Amino acid sequence: MSSSNSKLGEDFLHVPKLAVDGENWTTYKYRMLWSVDARGFLGHLDGTKKKPVDALTLSGRGASWSPSTMDEIRELTAFKVTMKEWHMGKAITKQQIASTIPDSLFIQVKGLDTAQEIFTYLSNLFEKHSRVVSVEL
Repeated sequence: MSSSNSKLGEDFLHVPKLAVDGENWTTYKYRMLWSVDARGFLGHLDGTKKKPVDALTLSGRGASWSPSTMDEIRELTAFKVTMKEWHMGKAITKQQIASTIPDSLFIQVKGLDTAQEIFTYLSNLFEKHSRVVSVEL
């Protein structure tokens, strides 16, 4: 996390816990989006931040490939840095969600790989409920 993110303070980025029945889904959803955006990780939640392409998977390269030119060494180094940043953003965003959902929901989403998959799962689970509640009001 960058120093600018740590200066914001946890209260500023706090997202209230999602109710087990999703009663507060609409408020939770937007507070989560805003909080994650303030941290600079919105792309992990909405799916626009894609996993970097591994240099080893490019055409003509395989598991036994190793860089032999300076350009290839720079490419591989850049990939490693980008991949580390991507993993950190993914982990922080997943933890932001995990810390704000009840254990019963965590059990349902713990096997999903990305924050986007988790957020989409929760959205699919509670969007209909939110529409029903708003119609009843």
